[in-house]
Amino acid sequence: MPPRHWPFLDGWRGCAILLVLVGHFGTTHGINLGRFGVEFFFVLSGRLMAEILFERGTPLKTFFLRRAARIYPALICFVLAMTGLVLATGQDQQLYGCLAALTLTYNYYHLWLPEVPNVDHIWSLCVEEHGYILLGMIAFLRRRHAFSVAPVLTVLAALACLNGAVSTALGGDYTTVYWRSDVRVASILFGASAYLMIGRSAPRTSWRPAFLALAGLALNVAVVPDPIKYSLGSALLSVAVASLPSAPALLRRGLSAKPLLLFGAWSYAIYLWQQPFYVLHDGIGGTASKALVLPAIAMGLVSLFLIERPARRRLNSLLDRTSSGRRAGTVKRLATP
Repeated sequence: MPPRHWPFLDGWRGCAILLVLVGHFGTTHGINLGRFGVEFFFVLSGRLMAEILFERGTPLKTFFLRRAARIYPALICFVLAMTGLVLATGQDQQLYGCLAALTLTYNYYHLWLPEVPNVDHIWSLCVEEHGYILLGMIAFLRRRHAFSVAPVLTVLAALACLNGAVSTALGGDYTTVYWRSDVRVASILFGASAYLMIGRSAPRTSWRPAFLALAGLALNVAVVPDPIKYSLGSALLSVAVASLPSAPALLRRGLSAKPLLLFGAWSYAIYLWQQPFYVLHDGIGGTASKALVLPAIAMGLVSLFLIERPARRRLNSLLDRTSSGRRAGTVKRLATP
């Protein structure tokens, strides 16, 4: 099935990174917009991966190689830069945290060893990649034993939510509970399940996506307990992003505005590089340090155009040539009498 490109999904991603930037460098009261922005990323990732794996039926090898080409070149460069900073400042004990970031295990590393502020945000990439592995395993099983995927994803998401609620009741705080993949993967699973259940039906124009997104925002205010934020709140956002094709043209055009599309395209690079500037801003304090958001964006763009995009094009091109070579070899063998 040929891939469909919905510009408003790029706009949703643009909203996500802008929420993170406002949460980190702006001044907000009563809600952590940075965490809310990460939730925007998670539910969108689940929706997109469900389309790739369960609708298009992308081969798993291709899926994982393209994920690696998307994530790793920029991540390696970023972690190497942070490793150099650690060595330059004589904080050698933080090298283990850099290694955990590189191996995408940081969201568990920090439970037992000291955090490394400049790579703290890699916890969310860990959750996403672990979620992709889980979805890949489910796709593998489904391709061998036909079954309905959406109920399985929903049950697994509910179990992850229950895990988070129990861990919170036992005294865990946000980072010790909701940075863990065995809990926060619920957001990605909800996104995938919502897409499979409602995202492929014939759209009827409705403001439901907007109302659900606003309800999800309301459930992310500070007074709402984390187990509700990342269960019901995540489910509402998942249905919102899954049902965006049915949104009125006004909303879809708004999400397809050029600035949002640009930030959506830049989101990964900016997300990687904003963290050390946010740590510096948090340490300095005051209004003037908010301007550090500008070099954070600039460094993200440098990474995007010099590292991320060239490496991704090169790796994907290599993958395409390898796949084409294999197909040509197979056809030749079949044609040989």
